[in-house]
Amino acid sequence: MEVFRIAIPLIISRLGDLTASLIYFSFVGHFIVNSLSSASFALASISFLTVVGFGFFSTTLLKLAGSCDLNTSKIESEIVISIRLAILFGTLIIGAILFLATITLDSVVDPSQTEELKALLTLSLSMPAVYLQITIFNFFNGINKPQYEVIFTWTFNLSLFLACTILIATELEINLSKFTLIYSCLRCVFSALALLFFNLKIQQYIDNFLHIRYIPKKEYFNYSIRGIPIALCLGGESFLFFILSIISKNLSDSSLSAYQASLHFISVIYMISIGVGNATGIVTARYYATLDIKSVIKTYTQGITLGLAILTPILFGCYFLKENISIIYTSDAPTRRLIENNIHISIPFLVFEFVYVVTRMTLRSMEDIWVPTLLTILTLNILGIAFSVSLLILYDYTVHSIFLALVLCSLTLMLFLFWRLKSISKKRIAATDLQNKLKPLRTKHEQRNKLNP
Repeated sequence: MEVFRIAIPLIISRLGDLTASLIYFSFVGHFIVNSLSSASFALASISFLTVVGFGFFSTTLLKLAGSCDLNTSKIESEIVISIRLAILFGTLIIGAILFLATITLDSVVDPSQTEELKALLTLSLSMPAVYLQITIFNFFNGINKPQYEVIFTWTFNLSLFLACTILIATELEINLSKFTLIYSCLRCVFSALALLFFNLKIQQYIDNFLHIRYIPKKEYFNYSIRGIPIALCLGGESFLFFILSIISKNLSDSSLSAYQASLHFISVIYMISIGVGNATGIVTARYYATLDIKSVIKTYTQGITLGLAILTPILFGCYFLKENISIIYTSDAPTRRLIENNIHISIPFLVFEFVYVVTRMTLRSMEDIWVPTLLTILTLNILGIAFSVSLLILYDYTVHSIFLALVLCSLTLMLFLFWRLKSISKKRIAATDLQNKLKPLRTKHEQRNKLNP
């Protein structure tokens, strides 16, 4: 099964990405405990920016997956533009956060807010590296070489783990800003190594590939236009979680820590959805390029079946091992209890989320981008926040209401997207069948014209 062959390394890579933030979160939660709330807020902000970048640059992945020939000027321009924009946007983010910190730090009285800003600034130093990593491995994943990202991701995790181990063993006094600086520096070093590896490998796939060449501004504009819908879609989804983190912070500091820890854990499982969804999208993009809609639907069904087979035992584990999960994040007992209840509530959310992610990625592969984006923003950002506020007021003024709201809005989005896929598939299958019926008539007409000019 082609989806399975591609999905497994993609899942391992996505889990690797979350493992890095798990190491970060766990180190702070156990050894810089007083800074856990500040670390949570900084990580939430950077995670939001990362997801937006992941969506913006994902058009390159789909374009490469559906391409029959990599040795074209369009493909080369696509790759060069994505690398240049990754570095540019990452640098602009650093500048924007530095500007924000400069004008804000002098007026901030609360020490925790000062710590948040400093942590956010040092974490932002990794953004060019993160975006560069996304673009480089979009190329390798698009040409069916996902093993490279697996090696890169887990080598980085090992290095980060060793760095944490050294800090613990040497008993160095370290604050949150210093630790986030170490994290960012490691990111930059590994992305530089990934770029070096990319330069060594690219010539095997694209003849005479050049990083430095003139590309018209119009091509940058067109690339950005194609990337905006998916960036809005994933960014809107991530923005919901960011807004909910602010709501959680207003409930209590322990609520924010519990929210971020719970969200991080379900994000680890969400990586299964991303891996299977991307694999399904890569395969369906090839079938859709030849207008083989029936194979597209078959691939979608295989993706859903594969993902549910992987998720089922994991979700059972979530139900029975909640205490083991909460101790990974913090030793604070009240926060742990909140995390455990959040995980129970999130189990149906993870199922609904998986189905809508695979469905949405399939729709994108069928060149249906704006409608899934608008449906995502409507159901998550509008209904999700409305559900959260309503449940906090009418049901339970705790972080548990937030996770219950996620269950409701993810179910709604899943049903909307499933309806959209069913509707489009029927129309395009009917159009393809009509073309196939008319093809013999066209052939006869052309032959008749040749005989009777």
